[in-house]
Amino acid sequence: MPEASLEHDGGEAAAARREGTGADRSGTPAGSFDAGAAPAAPAHAGAPAPAPASAHAAAGPGAPVPGRSGDHAAPPPPVPAAAPTAPPRREPLWALATVASYGVTLFVGSEDLVLLAIPGMLSLAVLELLGVRYVLRRPARGGAAPYATDGSDHRGVVNHLYTALLKRYGVLVLICLALMAVPLITRATYLIPLMGVGLLGIVLATVCWFDQLRWVRQCARVLSVYGFEFRTPVYQLDLSRNGGRVLVLGYEGLESPDMFAREPMGHPCWPERIAEGVWFAGDEVFGGALLVPGTGELMCLQPLDWDAFDEWRAAADEERRAKAKRAGLDRNSV
Repeated sequence: MPEASLEHDGGEAAAARREGTGADRSGTPAGSFDAGAAPAAPAHAGAPAPAPASAHAAAGPGAPVPGRSGDHAAPPPPVPAAAPTAPPRREPLWALATVASYGVTLFVGSEDLVLLAIPGMLSLAVLELLGVRYVLRRPARGGAAPYATDGSDHRGVVNHLYTALLKRYGVLVLICLALMAVPLITRATYLIPLMGVGLLGIVLATVCWFDQLRWVRQCARVLSVYGFEFRTPVYQLDLSRNGGRVLVLGYEGLESPDMFAREPMGHPCWPERIAEGVWFAGDEVFGGALLVPGTGELMCLQPLDWDAFDEWRAAADEERRAKAKRAGLDRNSV
């Protein structure tokens, strides 16, 4: 049983807030996480049960299927499935846009058309930022994580993330240094802008890299204080492109507050099979970290409406508050 938890009911405000989120929360009984003498929590309600997929499903398994004339009717001929259409690759488009932007940037050496170089410089900077984020945040190839994801290893996932981020940052720095060296080696004047491109790339890579390291360090602090507990199911409420997401953790028919989670790698997608359950380390009203079994994604998370649970945190005993402070969860940092 978790140390802290919150009560939920079927209030109209909570139902209106969850409307349209797309989270399937049917069949989950309402309950309460008992926090001792903690004050009552805001209302929290689940979404209505999903409608049957077809009229036949609604009628039950014994109902006749539309289109059949009898038990011995011949089945319809199979319809060949359409070949899946692969999404267009972004890399060639980025390469063409980069070449075009660099060509426009060369007007900086012209006395009459120097103003035309400004759009080229701006677009080149935007494309470089996209490229840096793509390299640092690209999802790993499918397959099982190369570390334990059963809640038995706290350091394996953290060490893996530190190593992966260091390798990606090193690749970006080497590429940028190579770009800066090209004009010095070739002595070609039209390649001089590459020095600015390389320098800007190192700055952007460093800023994005330190931001990712900050979230890994936050998860490491949590895992150094709290142990893992398995929570299921997980309700996926919202997803943003920068790795942020809103979810709710279930536990024996009860539910946590709406939690805002941030993944250090910033993958813009939900992990596979996350709805089946995760390993959670922390205290619901303060926050914590979660580990996805199998694929091994690590996230740090805190209540979405931090101020709404000030009284719950104030009612917590001294030991819980001390643990949250050591884990860096005594303030809204996610």
